[in-house]
Amino acid sequence: MKFTCNRDLLAEGLTIVQKAIPNKSNYPALECVLIDVSEDLVLTGSDTDLSITYQVPVMIIEEVGSTLVNARVFSDIIRRLPDLYVTIETSGVGGNISINSGKSHFELPTISSEQYPKINFINNDERLMEMPAQTLKSLIKQTSFAASPDSARMVLRGVLIENSGGLLKFVAIDGYRLAVKTSPSDYEEDFRMVVPSKVLNELAKIIEKSENNIRFCFSEDEKQVMFFNDNFSLVSGLLKGDFPDYKQLLPKEYKCRMVTKNQVLIDTIERVSLVINDDKKWFVELTTYPDEVFICATGENGKSHETVPAEISGQEILIAFNEKSLVECLKAIEKENITINFSFEKGPCVISSDEDSSYFILIMPVKHKSR
Repeated sequence: MKFTCNRDLLAEGLTIVQKAIPNKSNYPALECVLIDVSEDLVLTGSDTDLSITYQVPVMIIEEVGSTLVNARVFSDIIRRLPDLYVTIETSGVGGNISINSGKSHFELPTISSEQYPKINFINNDERLMEMPAQTLKSLIKQTSFAASPDSARMVLRGVLIENSGGLLKFVAIDGYRLAVKTSPSDYEEDFRMVVPSKVLNELAKIIEKSENNIRFCFSEDEKQVMFFNDNFSLVSGLLKGDFPDYKQLLPKEYKCRMVTKNQVLIDTIERVSLVINDDKKWFVELTTYPDEVFICATGENGKSHETVPAEISGQEILIAFNEKSLVECLKAIEKENITINFSFEKGPCVISSDEDSSYFILIMPVKHKSR
């Protein structure tokens, strides 16, 4: 195997596939990146649950072949090479891989590519959806934060992707928050699947600046989903279990409705919360009045309060929230104006914006003592 390519493009590809490569594994081949050169240069990383391939443009291919090399070491070297171009070659089966760029030369041990686990990529054009990368990124970012990172119920560590009635829904819940984002869908078949939130978060990073469409297909038999375009493929296992019926969590009625400037509310809550160190012990309180909301906090470092202009309708309500959890929800809305519908002081609240009817967040308050 021998080829020459752009250092920065190779480094970019390595950054992407490393998202699937474990730092430590009982199986050394999984700590490696698979380098495969035929008509193109394709990099592969996998931990068996998540697999990513990425195609890197090459300038010259002199000899085809494949090998495995430690991903961390190889990637660190590529990023620090002095010249823009790098030539990489292997010497015989199971031999070393040499890296040459400018006056720098490295030789690293390799593992035979035959030791790499087989990756089952899905080939199911009948179950294929396509959407702009930025639409998919928005669906992920506005829901995945509400998934539970460490719940004993594995299904809560994922995001429900549901297609029904001309709508594609992404739903995440952690027991304290619920996020639901919808997008129009022309895919006729109904389906439900739960994808690990950490997988979707890595996907969002991969497509961060992409202007291309992303396709995805799934296999119910293999319990897998694959997201891909012309440059990369990401395959992940699905989570098993019954996803909660989130519709039952929505309040039947609201006692108070508040509309205010989102960023002003975020800034105020973050400022008032500066007296708090332990957000699990202390919280922020919101009290609604006819034309403003009173925000206060008591923490290890003292007390604070501030008011924010708001349009309030309904009865006065005093309610408390975990500051970080509330701010994360408000930031996810990404609209100028925010609407919060309060059910009652100990009941769930629904956060949304009249500027985007496709998205809402439900958040539970914390227990508090009325002043």
